[in-house]
Amino acid sequence: MKSKIVTLLFFLLFSPLIIVAAEGVTPATMEKYRQIKDEVEKLPQTKANRYAKDMIETAKKSVVRAQEGLKAGDEKMTKEAVEMAQVQIALTEVLSEERESAEKTAATKAELEKLEQRLASILAGKGDGK
Repeated sequence: MKSKIVTLLFFLLFSPLIIVAAEGVTPATMEKYRQIKDEVEKLPQTKANRYAKDMIETAKKSVVRAQEGLKAGDEKMTKEAVEMAQVQIALTEVLSEERESAEKTAATKAELEKLEQRLASILAGKGDGK
């Protein structure tokens, strides 16, 4: 009698896990995949296309890997690839901001140097040599 109860409890406890494993990829992971795929597809229309093209390509590769996981019904592979793509999207955005800021800083520095030369010329009595 005890062994039947233990077997029944064991079955009741682990059957949901077996069903989830048999179904493949969970709906939550599939939804996250769709969201991330949409985000990656939109990246080329942002400034990231100019400043972080390499990271966009890397994120696209992760989406392809997630898609392969979906086709294979591999929850772990799909979830890992989706999470990797999510991190790569964030990195793409950060790199874009950083590279854009560096570009603006370089342009501002060049303008400052030009103005300093103009000021030095004025102070040296050579006039305003625009």
